[in-house]
Amino acid sequence: MQVLATAALAACAWLGFVVSAGADSLLTQALNVVLGSFGLDLIFVATAETVAGGIMLGLLLGGMLVLADERGYGYWVGGTLALLPFLLAWLSLTGRSPLAPEPLHALANFGWLALPLLAGTFGIWRNSLPTIAIGALLVLVQPLNLAGNDVSAIFAILGFIFCFMLYIELAYGHLRYARLARIMNYSGEFGSVLNWFGMMLLLTLGFTTLLTVAAFGFHDLLGNVLPPRFHNSIEFNTIYGRALSVMVFFALWAIAQTIFSRQFLARQVE
Repeated sequence: MQVLATAALAACAWLGFVVSAGADSLLTQALNVVLGSFGLDLIFVATAETVAGGIMLGLLLGGMLVLADERGYGYWVGGTLALLPFLLAWLSLTGRSPLAPEPLHALANFGWLALPLLAGTFGIWRNSLPTIAIGALLVLVQPLNLAGNDVSAIFAILGFIFCFMLYIELAYGHLRYARLARIMNYSGEFGSVLNWFGMMLLLTLGFTTLLTVAAFGFHDLLGNVLPPRFHNSIEFNTIYGRALSVMVFFALWAIAQTIFSRQFLARQVE
């Protein structure tokens, strides 16, 4: 469960870069603006190479933080690793380090992109809910920008959402059931509880995927039913048009559920 949660977090970080189409996030731009206000160079950028390096570095540093926490040095090492990208950026831009600035620039950038993996990996393997939440927040915020996407990015967006849900469910699920394991250590029912959780997780993700496919099929159905002037419009064929179609689909789904559930309850009362 922990391995799958870590893999889902890494995939989520990569798909976040794919969704952002290589554009710097608002948070990265804000950091560069702060550096620029002090007359320093802009060193925080997101490319395919830097994101891949940040993911690998985040996994490595997260593992080191887990080992340090087992020995009682988690807070000191965690705080140092979290501040390391900004310290390296300051050293490289002010010339206070004997090393060349270019390697320090690269390490600072890798360290910044590694922060979601650093926090998330530690939270997963040490059952820390705050750091799981910090990793989730960073992996959501880091790729956020104002560039927008077209319909061609829809599968990357769905993959990002799927991996994010998987990370949250598995990370929090392991934390919750690890506590249960300490209580039910000698109970034979613990295995059945874990099997139930795994089955419900697969059913939830599978049902969500099927509903999403049906919602996008509903968008295509609307394109065939509506007049050409409507389904050939720019608004209908953008990702926002698909989002509106999905909202209409789930609104109709909720109405149908309400009607049929009331009929079912009425029959049960009779």
